[in-house]
Formats: sequence, C-alpha cells, structure tokens
Amino acid sequence: MARFTPEAGAAFAFLIAYTFVFVGMLYAYITRRFKWRSWWSLLFFHVTLRLASQGSGIALGILGLTSRGAFLAYLNLGTEGYFTLILCVHRFLIRWHEHNLPSNKSWLEPPEDHLTKPQKLLKTLAFIALGPLALYFYDREPKTMLDIIVNLANTSLIIGGSYLTGADFNNLNSPDTIKRLNIAKITRTLGNSIFLACTLGILIVILATIIGDWSKRRRVHSTLVILLVTWIPLFIRGVFSVFQSALWRLSYYNPENHTSEGFSPGFTALENLLGILTEWIACVLLNLTYFTSKDDPPKPSKRTPPLGDPPISEAESIGLQHLSSNSS
Repeated sequence: MARFTPEAGAAFAFLIAYTFVFVGMLYAYITRRFKWRSWWSLLFFHVTLRLASQGSGIALGILGLTSRGAFLAYLNLGTEGYFTLILCVHRFLIRWHEHNLPSNKSWLEPPEDHLTKPQKLLKTLAFIALGPLALYFYDREPKTMLDIIVNLANTSLIIGGSYLTGADFNNLNSPDTIKRLNIAKITRTLGNSIFLACTLGILIVILATIIGDWSKRRRVHSTLVILLVTWIPLFIRGVFSVFQSALWRLSYYNPENHTSEGFSPGFTALENLLGILTEWIACVLLNLTYFTSKDDPPKPSKRTPPLGDPPISEAESIGLQHLSSNSS
C-alpha cells in the first residue's frame, strides 16, 4: 500500500529548497540580472534537473522499489545533477579567467578566433565521429578534455542505471538479478570514480588560479574563495557516490536499508545529507558569485581590439630573449 514515508518527506523538503533557488534564478532572468546565453543557464539547468529528481524521489518514497520507473528516474536524474555541477564549476572558472586575467582569455578554454567557420565545423564533426579519439588532434584544450571525460563517465552511469530495468528486485538471489546488479555496480562505480577524479582536477585548477591571483594582486578574489568552498560539498558528494556504487551496505537494494514502510531512517538521512544537501549547498554557493562578480571588468568585445600593444607571441618572446642574451 502506498504511504507517504520519511523518504518522500525528505524529497519533498528538498523540492521546496530547490524551488526557492529556481524562483530566485527565474527572477534574476526576468529582471535581466542573468542572461539566458551565459554561464548561469547551465546552473539553471541543474536546478530544473534537481526539481525533476526530487519529484521522482517523492514517488519513489511513496511507491518504493516496486516502481521501477520512479527508481530509475531518481537514480539517473540524481547522476545528472552531480554531472552538471562539475561542468558549472568549470564554466564559472572560465568566466572568471575571461573577466579578470590581463589577457581576458582562459587557459582552460583557448579562444577559437583564429579558426575559420569550416575549421570549427570540422572540429565539431571530428568530435562527433571520433569521440575521445579526437583528443589526439585537440589535446591542448583542457575544457574539451573534461567535457569528453565527464560525458563518458555520465554514459557509463546511465548504462548502469538503465541495465537495472529488467532486474527482479523481489528476488535478489536470482542469477539474472545478480548479473544485472554486478554490471550496474561496475559501470556506476567507474563513472562515479571518474567524476570524483574530475572534481579533484578542478581543485587543482582553483588552487592554481588562486595562487596566480595572489601573486599579482596580493589578495584573492572573493569569487575564487566561493569556488574553493563550493568544491568541499562537491568532493563529499563525489566520495559518497563512489561508496554508494561500490559498497553493498550503502546500496538501494540491500534489504537492511529497508523497513516495512520504505527505506530505513539511517539510509534516508545518509542519502539526503551526503547526496542531495551537498549539491544544494554547492548550487547556492555558485549563485552567490553573482554578488562577488558584479564589479568584475567587462569582457572585451570580439570586434573591439584591446588597448595597448598586441600580445607577444611565443616565438617573439623566444627571439627577444635570444637578442637580450647576445647583447649582454
């Protein structure tokens, strides 16, 4: 019999929490504080995914694992939430580089101004046709590398979740169910481990940016501080995801995590604190960067060349060093 369980109540609580964020961001779009074609839209997409995830979480809490559709929706949408947050932090870092570095360029995403339209089209087709193998030709673009890696990890997670569609959760000892659980465990642990590795890589980028900012200005931009703090709940989320995929004790299918009314209180608390609250905190912190970035220098227009002398190329720099050494 369907009942409104504590799991459904927790999902409803976070549905309200994300609704507040959704309304706040929507107000920012309406009042033109946020632009639709900006880094904010990726974060807004995360919020909409989380609203859908919490809706499926309510259905899962009421119906239990007997509702495979609600379970798979909750599982895959939750994965997409973490996936989009990783991309959000990376995009927010690129945005900071473009507005605050003297070159107004991010070394995470080199500009493609030098590429013609046919070359850009060729690049897009190369990634569509070759997938990860396209990195052989475009291996100097960190953002491209991250996009491909996290998309592969995301695909692995979706495959693992979708493979459970035919599993008989009422008979966990059947050979077919055991096989499906093992394959899902391998693919989901692999995907979540890659996500965690990417999260650690983002920490290195944040610290490198902070060190560079400190060396030039003897202070650290408030946005970078927020991004560093945002990394903490993301890291906790990543570690929990790996453990939940790999350890039977934290699995949704473990009978010890179930009661007659649904999921056990301990499992419900762990899932919501480490899996959902961490994402919500990271999402709120990223929204706070609006206030710390309001006074950032505007990004130069592509049509308007920057003032001052043009940048010196690497070859010119080597040549100048060579001339200097000869004159001395």
